[in-house]
Amino acid sequence: MLYLRGSAAPHPHVALPLAHGALGVVGLGLLIAILRHGLPQADNGTGGFGAVAAALFALALVFGLLIAHAAWRGRRPGGVVVASHASLAIAGLVVLLTLVALG
Repeated sequence: MLYLRGSAAPHPHVALPLAHGALGVVGLGLLIAILRHGLPQADNGTGGFGAVAAALFALALVFGLLIAHAAWRGRRPGGVVVASHASLAIAGLVVLLTLVALG
């Protein structure tokens, strides 16, 4: 959300982006661990939703690392990178919540 304020926006405390990234990595790791253990059989067509959610979260992580790299170099990340990061994470969350709701 700070990205929308432009370059004049104050930089967040260094702990905030680190906590955001750590939470994302831990969540992706837990999802992969659960998927490796196996999900119960579903007869409603949601069998591949876990793998799709993990792939979307992994792509969001890659875009998040691109954002972190740009910030580390003192640059402002491009809007497409930030929008892709957010969109992929939201899509992964929607797919995961659909799996939980219908699974």
